[in-house]
Amino acid sequence: MTSSDIMQDNAQYWIDRHKQKQGEIASVGDIRKSEQENTTLYAYKKRRVFEALRALQLTDLNGKCILDAGCGIGLLSEMFWILGANVSGLDVSLEALELAKTRVPDGNFKKGVLSSFSFERKFDLVLCADVLYHIIDDAAWERALKVLKQHVMPGGYCIIIEQLKSETSFPAPHVHFRTKELYLEATEPIGLKLLNFASLHPSLLIFQS
Repeated sequence: MTSSDIMQDNAQYWIDRHKQKQGEIASVGDIRKSEQENTTLYAYKKRRVFEALRALQLTDLNGKCILDAGCGIGLLSEMFWILGANVSGLDVSLEALELAKTRVPDGNFKKGVLSSFSFERKFDLVLCADVLYHIIDDAAWERALKVLKQHVMPGGYCIIIEQLKSETSFPAPHVHFRTKELYLEATEPIGLKLLNFASLHPSLLIFQS
């Protein structure tokens, strides 16, 4: 992981935030909200991820290999592990990874950035939840999508949770909101096909490789 990776992936912000908020859900949640409010927000996020798994008929994850890309402190990794999956996780913060390991005792966790990591294997499912809009640089964002796709086995799935907007915006120095159209323009050429599930929350983008 180079200094350029850290800058382009906005990684230093997260390294510092996890040190400042170590052990708190605010380290990965909404920094403006209380721990109780963030607990509720993550409960809803877990529910949305489970609804996506149910739509894909993947609620029994025994024998499945899952990558939680941008896993933070492992709140979603833990859910996959409880459902029986073999879980791997990636994050830029060592503090976050140490907590993730306590939630998934036999997980495979690595330090790295989304635009340039490798687990040297492919997964049945890759999740990237509320992470990509923190990559400000468009070139780094596009590289991250390509690297995520490279980790999905043929026929496997990539679930992205994103705060999709009607137009691009930069509401904070560490936030770059993009549109669904931009995601389609970036994912179609690299072999990710968007699946449409009208009943799911609009923040969920489910692709098949």
